[in-house]
Amino acid sequence: MASHRHMLPSNTESTLDAVQFFANSANSVRVFEALTDGATTSRDLAAQTEASRSTVARILDKGESRGWISSEGSQYELTEEGKIMIAEFRAYLQTVEGIQHLGDAIRWLPEPAHSLDYRHFRTAEIITPKTPTPSKPYDHVAAKIRTTDEVRSLVEVTLPRYVTLICEQVNEQQLDAELVIEANWIETLPAESEQVPLLRARAERGSIWTYDGEIPLNLHLFDDSVAIWLGEDRDEERVVRGLLVAEAPAVLSWAEDLYEDYRTKGELLDPVTISAN
Repeated sequence: MASHRHMLPSNTESTLDAVQFFANSANSVRVFEALTDGATTSRDLAAQTEASRSTVARILDKGESRGWISSEGSQYELTEEGKIMIAEFRAYLQTVEGIQHLGDAIRWLPEPAHSLDYRHFRTAEIITPKTPTPSKPYDHVAAKIRTTDEVRSLVEVTLPRYVTLICEQVNEQQLDAELVIEANWIETLPAESEQVPLLRARAERGSIWTYDGEIPLNLHLFDDSVAIWLGEDRDEERVVRGLLVAEAPAVLSWAEDLYEDYRTKGELLDPVTISAN
C-alpha cells in the first residue's frame, strides 16, 4: 500500500531560507531598515547600524545576490522586492511582538477582536483583577467615565456602578454617552431594579439602542482609547479575566466600525418599554 505523507510545497525550503536571512541576523534587519531611508554607502550603513564593515559588506552582497539590493558605485539601495521583503518582515515581527505581549490574554480576547492583526495589540495595556486591587479593571473604566468627554458602550449587560456614574456625568453635562445593548437584557430587567429609572432617563434622551440578538463582546469607546473586557466561559458562567485598553488607531477604528454596525442594526429604546418592565 502506498504511503501518504503531507508534503511541504516544493518552494518551502527557499522561502524559509529567505526568511532566515532576516530571522537569523538582527544586523540584516538593521541594514535593510537603514536602506529604507534611501541610497547610502556601506560606510554609512556600518555607522548607522553599529555593525562591522565586514558584516555590512556580507549583508549587502547577499542582498544583491537575491535581487533585494542594487548598487551603483559606492551607493546601495533597496530594490522594489527588497522594500517589500523588509516591510513584510517588519510587520511579522510586530505581529509576534503583539502575540507575546498579550500572553494569556490572547485566550480571553472576545472572538471579534481576533479579526485584527495581533501587531496592533503590542502597545495595549492589560489590566487584570489581581490582589491587592481586584477591582482595578472596573476602576479603570470608572475613571475614564469621569474624565472623558464621550463614551459609547457596546455590551451584553449593564453594571449598576457604570449606569449610575454615567447618569451623574450626563446630568452635570460633563459627558455624552451612548449605549447599544442586547434587547433581551432590557426585556428581562426587573421593574424594581435601581437601573430602570436611570436607563429610562437615558432612553428619553435617545441615547440607547437595543440589538435583537447576541452581542459577542463588551467594550467601551472613549475619546482616545477603547476598553475591551476579557473573559472566559467556566461552568456555564462568564468569568471576567481583565480589561484590554488600546489606543492604536487600527484598534480604535475597528471598535468604532463594530459599534456603528450594531447601532445601525439596533433600534432606539422606547422609554415606555423599559418603564413597563
